[in-house]
Amino acid sequence: MRRLQIDYRAFPIILLFIILAVIAVSFYNIKMEDVSKLLKNKEFLYSVLFSLQTSFFATLFAFVFGFPSGLYLARNRSALSDIVDVIVDIPMVLPPLIVGVLLITFLKSTYIENIYTFIFTPSGAVAAQFIVALPLIIKASKSSFELVPQIYETIAMTLGSKPCKAFYDTTFKIAFRGIMSGVVLAWLRCMGEFGATLLIGGGIPYKTENIPINIYINISSGDFSMGMAASVLSIGIVIIFVVIIKFLTIKRF
Repeated sequence: MRRLQIDYRAFPIILLFIILAVIAVSFYNIKMEDVSKLLKNKEFLYSVLFSLQTSFFATLFAFVFGFPSGLYLARNRSALSDIVDVIVDIPMVLPPLIVGVLLITFLKSTYIENIYTFIFTPSGAVAAQFIVALPLIIKASKSSFELVPQIYETIAMTLGSKPCKAFYDTTFKIAFRGIMSGVVLAWLRCMGEFGATLLIGGGIPYKTENIPINIYINISSGDFSMGMAASVLSIGIVIIFVVIIKFLTIKRF
C-alpha cells in the first residue's frame, strides 16, 4: 500500500495565501473612499513614519544589547546567568501596560529625569519598544548559539584564524538565520506595540503617535471604517517590509 507523502515545504505558501485571502476579505468590507481618505490623512502618514522610525531604533538598540547577552547566556552556566535568564523572561509574560507602568516609574525617577526626559517624547516611545523587543532578541540569540558547538571555533583557530574571525566564520554564520528571525520578530513586535508606548510616549498626534495608537484613536472616536482601513493597510506595510528584510538578509546567508 502506497503511503501518503506530504510536502511540508508547501505549508508556508498555503499560509501566505490564507493571510492574503483574509486581507482581501477585509478590503472587501472597506470602502475605497475610506482608503483614499486615509492615504491623504497627514496624521496617519505621520504615524506610519513614526512607527517605522521608533521600531527601527528600538530594534537596533535591542540587537546591540541582546546579541552579546544571548551569547553570554548560551556560553555561561552559572547562578548569575540563570537569574539574568529569568529577568529576561519577565517582560515577555507581563502585559504591556504593566511593563509601561514599571518603565514610567523608573524613567520618572529623579536620577533619570536629571539626565534626560523620556516621558511623552519620541525617545520614550523608543525606550518602551526597546524593553519589549530586547527579550525576543536575547532569547533568539541564546537559542541559536546553543545549537552551535564551540568545537567549530576551536578547529578554525587551530587552522590559523584569530578568535574574532573564527567566531564570525563559524558560530555567527551558522546562528545568523535564527538571530535574524528574532530580530524580525522583535521589529514586528515594536511596530505593533501599543500599551507601553502609549503610557511612555503619550500618543500625542504628530509627536508620539504610532500606527496602533492611531487605530485606537479612530475606533474610540467612533470612526470604525477609518480604523479598519488603517488596520488593513498596516498589515500590507508589515508584509512588504518583512519580505524586503528577508530578501536582503536571511537569503544571502
